[in-house]
Amino acid sequence: MSVDFKAFFSTGNNIKPTEVEADDQIILENFIGAIEQRQTGFLPRSFRGRLWWYAFAPTQRQQREILNLLDSWIGPTFSDLARVRGALDPADPFDAALLKLPVQPLRFEVLPRSKPYARRSRKQVRDTLLIMSRLLNGRPPSEFDAPRTTVEVLDDLGHAIAAQDRGVALACLRELEATADLDQTNLAFLRVRTYAGLQDWKAVLADRDLDQVLAMRRPLGITQAIQQAVYNTWFAAHDAEGKEQELLDAVTTLPPFFRSLFSGAAPTTRAQVIVEFLIAIESNAEDRLDRLLKEAGAIESGLPDHLRAVLHRTQMPEQSVEVTKPVTSMQPTNPTESPLERATGLMLRGELQAALDLSFTLKPGLEAAHLLLTCARDLQAPEKATLVAAYLSRHDLRKLVDKAGARLRSDLAWLDEFTQGRPQLGWRAWFESLHHDDDATVMVIDPETTDGWAPLTADALTELLLNASDQVLGKLGEFGGQFMAAHRDVFVADGAAGLIERVLAGLAMSGKNSAGVRVQTLALLDYLLATNPGPKVFAGALEWIGLIVKSNISAVTTTWAIDVLQAATVTPAAATNAAAAPFFYEITERVGPFKSALDLTDLEAIKIVASELALDVPKYLLAGQAEDADPSAPYRYLKDSKVVLYSLTETATTRAAQVLRTLVPGIDIETSAEHDGSSRLAAQAANADVFVVVTASAKHAATDFINAKRGGRPVVLVNSRGSSAILRELAEG
Repeated sequence: MSVDFKAFFSTGNNIKPTEVEADDQIILENFIGAIEQRQTGFLPRSFRGRLWWYAFAPTQRQQREILNLLDSWIGPTFSDLARVRGALDPADPFDAALLKLPVQPLRFEVLPRSKPYARRSRKQVRDTLLIMSRLLNGRPPSEFDAPRTTVEVLDDLGHAIAAQDRGVALACLRELEATADLDQTNLAFLRVRTYAGLQDWKAVLADRDLDQVLAMRRPLGITQAIQQAVYNTWFAAHDAEGKEQELLDAVTTLPPFFRSLFSGAAPTTRAQVIVEFLIAIESNAEDRLDRLLKEAGAIESGLPDHLRAVLHRTQMPEQSVEVTKPVTSMQPTNPTESPLERATGLMLRGELQAALDLSFTLKPGLEAAHLLLTCARDLQAPEKATLVAAYLSRHDLRKLVDKAGARLRSDLAWLDEFTQGRPQLGWRAWFESLHHDDDATVMVIDPETTDGWAPLTADALTELLLNASDQVLGKLGEFGGQFMAAHRDVFVADGAAGLIERVLAGLAMSGKNSAGVRVQTLALLDYLLATNPGPKVFAGALEWIGLIVKSNISAVTTTWAIDVLQAATVTPAAATNAAAAPFFYEITERVGPFKSALDLTDLEAIKIVASELALDVPKYLLAGQAEDADPSAPYRYLKDSKVVLYSLTETATTRAAQVLRTLVPGIDIETSAEHDGSSRLAAQAANADVFVVVTASAKHAATDFINAKRGGRPVVLVNSRGSSAILRELAEG
């Protein structure tokens, strides 16, 4: 809903833009233009001899900033701001439409009204507002809004994925789509990787370019991400002993364009095996069934038996697939088929490893080179690529390829870069590049580069972090977003408190301020508290977090800082730590210069924390509040309602529940961290009037379970961390 300028200058307002003096007309046009462009603007209203100005701002935060500035620039001498604090008058019909705007304008009357002084005061106020708007709208963007490089955005994207913060991750994607030098294909790949990292399998399958992705040559990691999405959507619910027929029935519902979803590489997860095996059954790909049966044992010991039970259900004739003594995939099923034809057929069916192995036995020539290069590039396996490079050199095929088509020459160029143009890559090599003194020597990475890198083990990661110097930790904080995304499982595991403190130290020493760092800090704090850290580790973590807040504080991040304060003091052990009180005063001191950016629920949260710690809220934070300010107004509709807040990490839900109990007497509110499928969670989902799920800290199986038990009633999804995100969603109704 936008401002209706025609209505503003009609009934109840004697000012008509076309009838005022030329100078005033220009001023009005500038103010209206600023408001239309989502900037700060002021509009006058004259009625029955009185004059009001209405201040329009695009966001609540900027509205609070303007109110603070008006106190200084206009003040009680020339306005009624000290008394009404810019509030609209519900009893004034003129204000009725303005009350419906998403961000209501501020209103103040120009004083004094008496004629000897009115003309002069009105001109001074007009000129002051003109100067003020020029300064506000003309100021350069802060470092928080300045354009960023692709590397910086990708780093933030990694942090967002690690923290499972969908809001920040999608904001990074939008920024990359608007500013990065990436074509549509690479943007599509990046979206699939991001959705997969967030475990949002529905979004993977709903991507606008998925049909093109399926039809094109794509990296192995993209195929595996889509396989995981297919598994979760169609097969996961039936993948259990005794449900073999249900699995086979599910294949019949699979859309046709997914039935060629083969990777050609050895599967690494149960989901990949199940998807490829079921599709192979559907397409009668006997050699693929043979290979998958053998490879499944390396993933789970009982998986081959499960697959054989599925296969028996198909009642396939014995000559098709011998389950107990499978034929080898290298053995031809058509006696008249030449080795070249068989290798080509294997490649076209997605059996890349088998095609590659067979191609090495072919007569050296352009056909063999084509098969080898195509399979090597699609597999992107370093050891296979090295063998192909050696084969081409040994048989002097490079000159032949150079005279061939552009596609084959491109594949050869890729092979040279992949095998010779760069050092041995991996997460350990990347971490070791942080030891160089020059930031320029840190290995530049992107999601495509790291797609095939195996995460470090917990032991290897522990060794690297505990032995890292301050300089290395600082560089990890500066460049480590994608590293954190790849190793998230290590930090959410039990016993990771020491590692978490080291990463917080890195973020602090880097001095980096970004949305990614902020959501990562909240996530790491959640993980830390879940491990019940010792007093020394916790105190050290608070010290580092204080430095992170110092680097990241601004008028747009005050609510995040209060989220950090609430999370850090939520547990009894944390609240009784000797470092808690200094941390409270450090955070409140940091937000002090930006107190106009604090909303009323932020102040309620500060009061709750202060009460628990037996501390006083600094008076300067509370100064300037309107006497009739009502922080409970956005949540009043929840009175007498049963509300459940669900999250596997309970810091944010606990704090949000405390704020709501304070603001809404009579609310029946519970928090839940039950695992999916529990009887208590089922009862909560069925009986709650309002059910909130923090998706950044909830398994998708739990979300699906809750949706099923809600019986069609809505679920409020919160895609970001922190209690403020929960309260913001509930305030929006």
